[in-house]
Amino acid sequence: MPAPRSPGRSARAAVTAFLAAVPGEATRALRRTYLQEYAAHLATTLACPEANLTLADLLDPDHAEAWLTAAARGVTRRRNSLRGPTAPASANSMAARTSTLNTFSAHAGHPLALTVPKPEFAPRLTPVEAHRTLKLLTAHQPAGILTSTWERTTALIALAVTTCHGLGHLHPMTLDDLQLDRPLPRVRAAGTWYPLDTVSRHTLTRWHDTHHALTAGHRKALQGGNVHQLWVTTAPGRPREGRRAVPAGLPAARRTLEAAHRRLVTLALGTPLLLEQFCPADD
Repeated sequence: MPAPRSPGRSARAAVTAFLAAVPGEATRALRRTYLQEYAAHLATTLACPEANLTLADLLDPDHAEAWLTAAARGVTRRRNSLRGPTAPASANSMAARTSTLNTFSAHAGHPLALTVPKPEFAPRLTPVEAHRTLKLLTAHQPAGILTSTWERTTALIALAVTTCHGLGHLHPMTLDDLQLDRPLPRVRAAGTWYPLDTVSRHTLTRWHDTHHALTAGHRKALQGGNVHQLWVTTAPGRPREGRRAVPAGLPAARRTLEAAHRRLVTLALGTPLLLEQFCPADD
């Protein structure tokens, strides 16, 4: 039987307070993901419920190093990666984990000041490469991909090419961020409007029409009104724990968009280009 836990400020309460102070939805979601991973790993190591963890547990340097070491080996991964489920973590994800701990501990008043690994950036396509690749992807649907999923993913890539923003800024977009019927159509990402070329306008209009078809009729009643999120699911979910499968046309999770993007580019191009690589770099 594990030893009794010493009393102290709840780790869960400290994390909640920290996340409330983090600006930006994308950054907040990233910090939440890694702190949840840390808490789950630590609870397993200490053989106690996560609810019993204290702030002191999270700020213990030995606990932090043990989690980062396990994460670097890929032990804490909960989903498959491009290199398989047991592959070591990337330098970028380890930098994000370490930065999360540093920021959280500084907010708690006991900075750990861990050394952040140098991130590695995948090479971006040039503007010509990005636009030609987008045109190729929007014109040819690979076998084995649902038409509506292909339309959604190519629309997402079109926005990356147009705005030079990654999924952190594109995932929260709503229908109000599209103005496709103007003489000069445009989209809004991260508070800034960007003009659309012919290919991107066509791709986004196609997805907009599919979005309407997926969210019309009885799905409006199910959701309690129109679905304003730009990215919605394109197929019913799987039944879970005896519950009925949820229908298509509901807001899509970020990981859903990531998985669909990875599958499309791998099938169509033979290489798993990241969405951020479609944000054009200077020639």
